Amino acid sequence: MKKDWKFRHLAFVVKDIDTVIQYYESLGIVSSVGSEMLMELPNKAKSKMCFAQIGSLVIEFYQPVEGKSMHSDFLEKHGEGIQRIAFAVDDIDKEVDELVSRGVTLMFRGDMPNGSRIAYFDTGKIGDILMALVQPTGEAETLINLQ
Repeated sequence: MKKDWKFRHLAFVVKDIDTVIQYYESLGIVSSVGSEMLMELPNKAKSKMCFAQIGSLVIEFYQPVEGKSMHSDFLEKHGEGIQRIAFAVDDIDKEVDELVSRGVTLMFRGDMPNGSRIAYFDTGKIGDILMALVQPTGEAETLINLQ
């Protein structure tokens, strides 16, 4: 079956977003940085996040700031690094159903304030990296296309 998945971004968990962004900017490789946002997760934990673009690669940075979350768990277990890879899909319901039918564990699914729909999967058996699917809206695309 041919997939319509398109690479969207990598998500990094970091100790300090500001320090990381300043570092990449000092290297002269960051072409743009999105606005920093404070996100409250379903369990009321909080993380700061922002997008940065390096060439054609978009990176989503998360910094745990309060409570226990998948971000703080990752940081505790691995230190800073890539937590997940995200793909854009046209029909998230179809893709979620197919992955679940193949035995992949759905960790989280939700609608974002910008209208995009997301789903996180536990694909950590290989490389301990999670996978996210995103069905973006026009507004969500402007967030990811920082230029």
